Amino acid sequence: MKRRFLVWLLPLIVVWFQRLIGFTSRFRFLTNEQYEELFKNKKPFIYSIWHTNVLYSPYLHRGKNVAVLISESKDGDYINQVVHRFGNTSVRGSSSKGGSKALKAVIQHLKKGLPAAFTPDGPRGPAFILQPGIIAAAQVTQVPIVPFHYECSRQWILERAWDKHRVPKPFTTFVVSYGEPISVPRNLNEEEFEQMRLKVERAMLENRNRAIKEAERILNGESK
Repeated sequence: MKRRFLVWLLPLIVVWFQRLIGFTSRFRFLTNEQYEELFKNKKPFIYSIWHTNVLYSPYLHRGKNVAVLISESKDGDYINQVVHRFGNTSVRGSSSKGGSKALKAVIQHLKKGLPAAFTPDGPRGPAFILQPGIIAAAQVTQVPIVPFHYECSRQWILERAWDKHRVPKPFTTFVVSYGEPISVPRNLNEEEFEQMRLKVERAMLENRNRAIKEAERILNGESK
């Protein structure tokens, strides 16, 4: 009963905290024409999000009915509640096994024309190393992958956490960056599959660096 109460209470606190931070914050979106076209035409795609961005991604995509692949861990129970409270949905399981039940459920969601989201270095890392499940999902569905990352001009970084998680401070500026969509060919041999995995990983790291540089620029401007 205690655990059930905490699984109900803690996500509620997190959601209200996020709404409060969001109310006090500014937002700068770095986007591109290809992603805007997908979104405007309601085409399905896969957000690829590093685990360091798990906290605020549901808030930043609230009400979009994104199917989020969430691990079956205890931490995943809390994340699951937050995701649903922000108007999205979830699939519980791991992306590391291409034939898993969870991955198949995400694929079905995508085939309905709805977006999905993966944290391809989760749930336990190593950080910023892309696991193959997201490539398999994009390959089967022929849905593009969109790198996503946010940084804040003022934020706490949890240095002891394996993913160096970002926690925005009040009155910050969110830099929300979307990379160009990446299409994965349906037919890939083992070597080509690995090359595609590395391509997506590099694109995600580049998109992360773009957000970091812009957040630093804003911070330096604010400090003058």
